[in-house]
Parts: sequence; structure tokens; C-alpha cells
Amino acid sequence: MLRYTLTLLRPGIMICLVALAACQTSAALPPPATVSDAGLPAVPDCAAGISATLSDGLRIGYRGSDPNDPDRCLLDWSGRSYPLYFGLWSTGPNLPMSDNARAAFRAALTGPVGTEADFEMRRASMWKRVTVTHVANSMVEVSGTMRSALELRVVRHDAQDRPDVRAETRYAIDRATGVLLQQQTVTPMADGKVTTTTSWKIGALDLAG
Repeated sequence: MLRYTLTLLRPGIMICLVALAACQTSAALPPPATVSDAGLPAVPDCAAGISATLSDGLRIGYRGSDPNDPDRCLLDWSGRSYPLYFGLWSTGPNLPMSDNARAAFRAALTGPVGTEADFEMRRASMWKRVTVTHVANSMVEVSGTMRSALELRVVRHDAQDRPDVRAETRYAIDRATGVLLQQQTVTPMADGKVTTTTSWKIGALDLAG
């Protein structure tokens, strides 16, 4: 069963105008036009006919969807093909993504900031429940250009329900192409600090392929 949680923070803005020693307050104003909490208008199709170069020099090719599964995107690097659902999620070899997992990612991708959905993992011994949250909209620098991105937080929860055992990954998804721009692993340390490791960062994006 999917659960959805929506949390939107919109602090009111009070303006004080001084005239003849009198101070008046205006009604709350909306956020600036450049700030948006919106999700994607629709889940993007798998990128096709374009390529990218990661910050470490690895070349990535985007080949569109698996003909038998439109959610399963086909990427090439180092002479091999890699299927990733929605361009970012791996289920392992020969294991289709469950309907609940697909629905959770769709909800988080298209819902506004704060949208959260979850699903149960299959055939997993260490992890059980997964939560997917649209945590922010941001700008990510790619080859000197700032690109608009949607940020997802995916948390795998311990199969034995230990609250301090979890695996958190952050994904920054390009709003224009649906391409994964950045992937980071967030690891809590024993001393209370948090370590963030970037495992995927696009340095250049070639829309002409």
C-alpha cells in the first residue's frame, strides 16, 4: 500500500511601510516567481539519442526505453548496456520493477516538494521498505551552465526495523531531459556527522548525441 505525505512550507512575508510615523502591514505575499515547489508535469520518457560525459571522463550513451517496458531506460557505458528504471533505479538482473515501486517514483517525480511515497522491496534480505521523497528543486551546474533539476531522496529501511540502520541516496534529475545529473550517498557517522559521497556527476551533456 502506498502512503503519500505532502508538506509545503510557505512562510508569510510581512512588509512594513513607514509614513508619518505609522507602520502598516500588508497581506502575505506569494513566494518569488523564480522559486517553485512543483514536480515534473509528467514522468519524462527515457532519454534517447543523446550522450553525456561524467566528471571522471566516463562516456554515457542514452538509448531510450526497453521495447517491452517503457519505464526501463537503456544506458550504455564501457561497452555494456545497463537498464535503469526511470533512468536511475536498478532492480537487479531479470527482476522487473514492482507496480508499487513504479507508482512511488511516479508520485514523487510529479508531486510538489514534500511528496513522499513508499513501497516494499522484493527478494531483499537487508532492506525492506523504501521511501521516495521529492525534497527540493534546485540548479545543478553542468559544463558551466546551470540546469534546473528535481531532487529525490530515496531511503532504504532496515528489514529488522532498526531505525539507525538505513541507506540514503540523493538523485538530481534534469527537468528538461529526465537525465540523472548527480547521485550522492548520504551516510550518518558514529560521531553524529554525515558524510556525502558523489558517485555520479555529469560534467558535460551532449543533446546531439
